[in-house]
Amino acid sequence: MTPINDLIGLRMPAQNTLRRLFLATALSFAIGGLVPSAPAAAQDPTYSADEVTRHFKQLKTRSLKPTGATRALCIGTRDECNPNAAQADGGQVAVTKENADGQGETATANAPAPLVVDPETKAIDDAFNLLVSFEYASARLSGAAKANLREFAKGINDPEIAGAKFVIEGHTDGIGSESYNQRLSEDRAQAVTQFLVTLGVSRNRLKTIAYGESRPKVADINDPANRRVESKLVLEQ
Repeated sequence: MTPINDLIGLRMPAQNTLRRLFLATALSFAIGGLVPSAPAAAQDPTYSADEVTRHFKQLKTRSLKPTGATRALCIGTRDECNPNAAQADGGQVAVTKENADGQGETATANAPAPLVVDPETKAIDDAFNLLVSFEYASARLSGAAKANLREFAKGINDPEIAGAKFVIEGHTDGIGSESYNQRLSEDRAQAVTQFLVTLGVSRNRLKTIAYGESRPKVADINDPANRRVESKLVLEQ
């Protein structure tokens, strides 16, 4: 028969083992972050839905309001329609019959410059920069980009412009090959469009187009300002 003292001795190691396991588990919760933590703060958008609505509402009003016998529209590129503005922006000045010396006349104080309409997409060249950022060399939207796009989706779903259609344009800078930049701008424009659709924007209101490095915003093609996704209002016919 085993003495009582021996039985106690057998039970003590088991108790010590359980105690060590309990302490180790508690320590792992503290060190490993298994204790639930507070959720990360939400990203703040750079612009508001109201700003988006106002921008496109005034464009829509201008595009429908007659100026004299016709609307103040110009079908063509920005350089062709407003060479002085292009020159001021650092772009090239187009030479036309009305502008043979490359100077041209400035718009009068009472007559605003005509709205420039892309002949291919029918988009009014007064872009709203969506201010979306991506992970390096990828089309994955950042948290800040998603915050901005949520406001943009709310803005263009406003009842006053809910029937309007938009072009989503992807642009890159000149770093990298032309073919790579073209593909990257396509992927990024598509990523923005798809995210807007998940936010409730009808797919048939959005047309995605990619320009790669071919339409820089500023003269220095490698300037980061040229990496952008823009939205433009499609002219109502």
